[in-house]
Amino acid sequence: MHYRLNAKLYMDLARKEVADFVGADVDNLFLVPNATTALNCVVKSYPFAKGDAILDTTWTYGSVYLLCEDLTTRIRPDVERVKLELTFPCSGPEEIIKKYEETFQKHPNIKMAVIDHITSPSSVVLPIKELVELCHRHGALAVIDGAHSVGQIPLNLTELGADFFTSNLHKWCYCPRGSALLYCAPQHTSWLHPTNTSWHLGGSLDMEFFDLGTRDHVPFYCARNAIQFYKALGGMEKIVGYTTGLAEQAKQLFEKDLGLTHLDIPASMEAPNMKMLKLPPFRDFPYCPENTWKLMEALFGNTKIFGILTPVEGAFYFRYSVQIYNDMDDIRAAADVIKAFMRKHAA
Repeated sequence: MHYRLNAKLYMDLARKEVADFVGADVDNLFLVPNATTALNCVVKSYPFAKGDAILDTTWTYGSVYLLCEDLTTRIRPDVERVKLELTFPCSGPEEIIKKYEETFQKHPNIKMAVIDHITSPSSVVLPIKELVELCHRHGALAVIDGAHSVGQIPLNLTELGADFFTSNLHKWCYCPRGSALLYCAPQHTSWLHPTNTSWHLGGSLDMEFFDLGTRDHVPFYCARNAIQFYKALGGMEKIVGYTTGLAEQAKQLFEKDLGLTHLDIPASMEAPNMKMLKLPPFRDFPYCPENTWKLMEALFGNTKIFGILTPVEGAFYFRYSVQIYNDMDDIRAAADVIKAFMRKHAA
């Protein structure tokens, strides 16, 4: 009985804490299980007209990439998909902005652009402020996939001016898995809905997102405590100050001890806590995307180390992430695992 009577109160307290943390009005912010869910809500709610287009890129996160494909093939085949080709090396933010500008000029029917803040898994920080302004100049909604942003990069969503922004609280804010934010600019609340219809259709949007049938609200409630914990640790200045330094030390160690290189992007576009290390060819694991999981199991399966492997333009990359509980002993342990694997499986 206590839970049923106070469930909405706990949700609203958590929403307020998150909204204050990211510089948003609480009335425009909702809690959802993850960024993929948030983007499904936005993309599937938008009233596209026949002949409109949605823009994504070759760096778009996999599930969102498939969302754009599903929208334009199964759900709304009368909507065009425009896929911007982004490649490495990247000379800097100006190159990205120029490619978006050219794409908008070539496709004036683009009504929505889904843009990563920090690409995943490639960990590239995109110039979202400039891209949001560019979208609006061309009459397109700016939908920002900031899955890795909150807790890693300072945010003020009101100042950013994006139409939508989502970020996972369980990535870098110490929240349990299954907790993310969805920000909606006030001019769009009339047409946004959760992907599943439940008891509060036609009522307030915060009630629509709150009551979606039986589910566990605890990860949402924990967002309040997680952000308070984040602040108690010293906030972004202390946390990211430490992790950025550790990630840079890791980068230098991997390059010196393993003789490997990192993704070819300017330092200004590197995510604070995540880096991409280019792996050499392996005799038993020739390059093809289908071999990614096999290689990951072989490399990390019998160790206490784990990192994400991803195929990027003809090579496998190891994405490593650092947190406040990591130190250089962890980095050296990872280097030893990779070094031993390279000796055994070198092409």
